[in-house]
Amino acid sequence: MPCFLLFTNLPASAIPKGFLLETSNVIAKAIRKPETYVMVRIHPDQMMSHGGTTDACANSELQSIGHMGKEENIQMSKEISEFLQQKLGIDPKRNYIKFTKMERLEVGYGGTTFAAL
Repeated sequence: MPCFLLFTNLPASAIPKGFLLETSNVIAKAIRKPETYVMVRIHPDQMMSHGGTTDACANSELQSIGHMGKEENIQMSKEISEFLQQKLGIDPKRNYIKFTKMERLEVGYGGTTFAAL
């Protein structure tokens, strides 16, 4: 059920072709879940500033059932930050990543919740 949301002030034209699906693959590997459950939402063209400038920046969130904790989040933060720097040129110090651990009963899927699956 991992869902990765990326909000950035970069224009849509600066998002490389294939970025959406490449991000899906990176998130699946980082969180160790099948890519068939991964959802990625990219929100370019946001009115954003970080640290008093409007240079390239982002705000992201990774939501998931399980595989989140102190050590896991540190590793995923590193992997996601390096990916965003490589693909979008966003300095890792200009992106906050919020890790949200969801409970199975809080996530609907297929007309039920993961708690019922």
